[in-house]
Amino acid sequence: MAQSTLNDSVRTRELDEVVVLAPDIIKKGESTVFYPDKHLKETTKNANQVIAGLQIPELIVDLSSGTISVLGKDNLLILINGRPSSQNELSSIPSKNIAKVEYISNPGVRYKNYGAVIDITVKKQTEGYGAMLNLLQSVNRGWGNYVATLKYNVGKSEWKVDYKFNPMWNMDCYRNNRELIIFENGAEILRNEDGVKAPNDMVTHQGSVQYSYQNGNKTMFNAQARVIRKNDRYISEGTIATMTGTTSFNEFQREINPVKAWQGDLDLYFHWKINKDNKIYVNVIPSLITSESSRDYTVGSTNITSGTDNRSWRLYSEFIWERKFSGGSLSSGIKSAVGWSKIQYLPQQTNVNEDESNNHAFVEWKQNLDKVQYNIGLGATYYNISSPHEYRSVHFNPRVFVRYVPVQWGSLSVTLNETTVAPNMAYLSPVMQRIDAFQSVVGNIDLSPYQRYDGRIDMDFSFKGVSAKIIIGDEYSHKPILSSKGYHDGSILQTYSNTGYCNHFYIKGQLSTKLIVRELTLSLEGGWHTMKSKGSGYIHNYHQPFVNAQLMFMKGHWWIMAKYNNAYNRLWGESITTINNNLLNIGVGYSYRNATFMAGVVNPIGRIGLKSSDLSDIAGFERIYHVSSSERLIWIGVSLNIFKGSKRSGTIRKLNNNQIYETINDVRK
Repeated sequence: MAQSTLNDSVRTRELDEVVVLAPDIIKKGESTVFYPDKHLKETTKNANQVIAGLQIPELIVDLSSGTISVLGKDNLLILINGRPSSQNELSSIPSKNIAKVEYISNPGVRYKNYGAVIDITVKKQTEGYGAMLNLLQSVNRGWGNYVATLKYNVGKSEWKVDYKFNPMWNMDCYRNNRELIIFENGAEILRNEDGVKAPNDMVTHQGSVQYSYQNGNKTMFNAQARVIRKNDRYISEGTIATMTGTTSFNEFQREINPVKAWQGDLDLYFHWKINKDNKIYVNVIPSLITSESSRDYTVGSTNITSGTDNRSWRLYSEFIWERKFSGGSLSSGIKSAVGWSKIQYLPQQTNVNEDESNNHAFVEWKQNLDKVQYNIGLGATYYNISSPHEYRSVHFNPRVFVRYVPVQWGSLSVTLNETTVAPNMAYLSPVMQRIDAFQSVVGNIDLSPYQRYDGRIDMDFSFKGVSAKIIIGDEYSHKPILSSKGYHDGSILQTYSNTGYCNHFYIKGQLSTKLIVRELTLSLEGGWHTMKSKGSGYIHNYHQPFVNAQLMFMKGHWWIMAKYNNAYNRLWGESITTINNNLLNIGVGYSYRNATFMAGVVNPIGRIGLKSSDLSDIAGFERIYHVSSSERLIWIGVSLNIFKGSKRSGTIRKLNNNQIYETINDVRK
């Protein structure tokens, strides 16, 4: 692991407020701060590679795609110098400019609805111009990932242009599906789908233009215009064997789902350090989103077509005030997300207007008392939906975190949290849509937000360069939004309702240590979780082990990484979703001057999964979706970081400020 390169005065000031667990890792309340050493920053070329080298146990860093995720969580927030950012920007941050990486695995009320936070502190402001390239290409699949950035610094200003292109073509995908359908009269139909490979095409373009002005560490203004464009075409086909009673017949099915989407954002950010104890942040992001998606499903003589045409406006605004006191700090703020949408459902030609707002206010106090650190927070959320039906409600969400450090090598912390979850428009739509010849789905405009209660215990240990953690937690949702099945005109009708409960219990351990030689490090997370859902007329249970392991060897200009994580499945009502896929990733890199040359293979011996309870025992179905890129993908790449100019001293500056209130990656859903 890394050694801090900061000077003694900086370390001394920080040690007044934190507990040191290891020479390169500092535990600060709910967060862990990592200091990349000189060797790591010289061997890598961008922030993605640095984070991979730090080997934070919960993180899954895929160097082939440049993505970072958290095992079991799907809402990771990336910050650069404390400001919201997108993962695309990480490849444009030079490794040598990274001072520290702070990881918050258990965020407070300030980071509402985020499961984890990464905050990268960037230093060394420079004057001049530079170019950064990150080019990755598969040699056996139709896949590529290309990122280019140009920037120019002069005086207190910085101009920056970046572009990302991620094409995937002729990606052979197929699914295997088993489904049991029970009709109102008790009759049963069993369908087994045997999928065959079909070509899928996906293309994403992302570009931005950014201007930043900074006056020391007192004021900073940032403006960024962003555009995202997606053009995807998903195809699934195969043979369906249908069995009813003693009758059985086979039919060929084909499903085509084209998705086109466009999103434009204008991100305006300003911060002002009023004095040494007070600071304010302001962020405003208006967005325009358009999308078109359709579905053409054919099985035997049955053909079903459907689709949506969506036009949306979004406005995200945020105001935060921070105040430091002797031994503690207070933060408070207001966040508002307002949306206006017009959706046309096809083929009904039905128009639905959706107007909603989510307004959140919070206050949080943090304090250190000798061997005890604690945070107390309270959030208040006002939900307002005026269409397709009217709904208004206010919810208060308290949160308490207490950490006790009885000895230098260990600590114990407890977190209690309450969260309100509001229904999204996909659950509220009153338009009925057919799934197949036997089933339809419709939303429920009478849905309401529900409460989720979280509790967890963390035990941290550190001894002679070995860091370990044990986490035990439980999440309970009261009257959540769950699917339920009824009957309409002789077919099955799926809808949603606030009913029952969902409970998720988990226990996991984490370990970070060096192996045999100091150049070889291990990061390991593993555990077991169990889920129970009680809905309308059903109770389902599901359990599964999980693991996330990484080996990293760094010597001279070389690095070698081997990483494996299994699929993390979650049960919700009668659905099982996979948050992280089975992934074995082996990569090697060599750094020479301004470049890092890389190569690797994803899942070289196919998909490796851990045995879990049979999905077909849950809700009567089992669905497995196969993508050729997850079977075996060989890739090569290069990262270039070229800069011309003279360095000048200055305080840490903000490089990026990206927050996409609503991305278009979820359009297909």
